[in-house]
Amino acid sequence: MHWPSIICMLILIIYSITIRAQRNDCSRLRQRCEPCARRLTDPVNNLESINRNCRAWISDTWIWRDVNRCDMQIIACENHDRKLDCETVALLAGMRRRRRDN
Repeated sequence: MHWPSIICMLILIIYSITIRAQRNDCSRLRQRCEPCARRLTDPVNNLESINRNCRAWISDTWIWRDVNRCDMQIIACENHDRKLDCETVALLAGMRRRRRDN
């Protein structure tokens, strides 16, 4: 009968749904993270050491503004295929570049 083909189609549909559910949904992360992070006053959300170190390391080329844990998660989600060093985070977070006076 048609049972093998029906079972095969069901497996294919379930497989497709499962793969779609695993995609990064960065906009959904942003919608859920930002309101939650605003309510939290926990200092662990401020990423003080990352902000302090990055500000010192790239102070010649970027005007660093503090990023919080939510900002970093969104940047990492949207750019999962890139190395996230201080320079890259500054670029992706839309920070201003310093002018070079020669």
